[in-house]
Amino acid sequence: MVGFHKVNVGDAELFALQDSWVTRDPGTFFAGVGSDAWAPYREWLDNDGLLVQNYGSFIIRSEGKTMLVDTGLGEAADPSVLKQPPSLLVNMERAGILATDIDLVLFTHLHWDHTGWNTVGAEGAWQLTFPNARYVIQQKELDYWMSPGEKPANGPEFDRVVAPVMAADRLEVVGDDYRASGEVSAVPTPGHTPGHVSFRIASGTESAFILGDSVHKPVQLSEPGWYPGFDLDPVESTRSRRMILDRAERENALLAGGHFEFPSLGYAITVDGKRTFRYVT
Repeated sequence: MVGFHKVNVGDAELFALQDSWVTRDPGTFFAGVGSDAWAPYREWLDNDGLLVQNYGSFIIRSEGKTMLVDTGLGEAADPSVLKQPPSLLVNMERAGILATDIDLVLFTHLHWDHTGWNTVGAEGAWQLTFPNARYVIQQKELDYWMSPGEKPANGPEFDRVVAPVMAADRLEVVGDDYRASGEVSAVPTPGHTPGHVSFRIASGTESAFILGDSVHKPVQLSEPGWYPGFDLDPVESTRSRRMILDRAERENALLAGGHFEFPSLGYAITVDGKRTFRYVT
């Protein structure tokens, strides 16, 4: 299967790229939401009644820049729990994009499954996977993970994926108003993590939102109050989710969800008075 899908957003290009995927019990994903609650939403489960968890990244080409949003699992991920080995770099090449082509690496947040391909190589000799890129991290996000105190286990492997970027002087720390180009800007969507952002592409009359983990699954368009147990602030994450989905529907914007079943791209639509999701084909 070809693990990339390309669409145009005005003059910008957007590529969805699959790194890997797993299946999981839907009754264990959202806090307080058991299997029975999924009965009206069978369309979002596979033939075995399981939830497909994609691990995906996105590439934007805008105004002469090539930008990678999130870097997936990386080569250090345990292949025994995955349905395929991490394949981001392979799928980039299938799309005609090399690691050396990337000008900016943008992060929605710093969880391990969004930072894994920051580096390649052996322990103690990590090399930047994208040697020509600046790695762009929100100040609030970096401050949280670098602050003293116990942190959740799903954070970045700091010595492997962040420290080498700092040592190479390729880190760019930015604020909430960050713009990667005239067409690409950050949209604060905190709650999943303190500094979580989504990214908006606006070109001509068209727009798209790369959601990060502000929206994990298409079912949350219908059930925005459902949240995964690893959201650090569920009240704020729910507020962020409602905000960005409302905004996207007003704009008729394309939605790009890295954990949505590949190809990860589609639109919010309303059916019988309820918001839902339809994939692009």
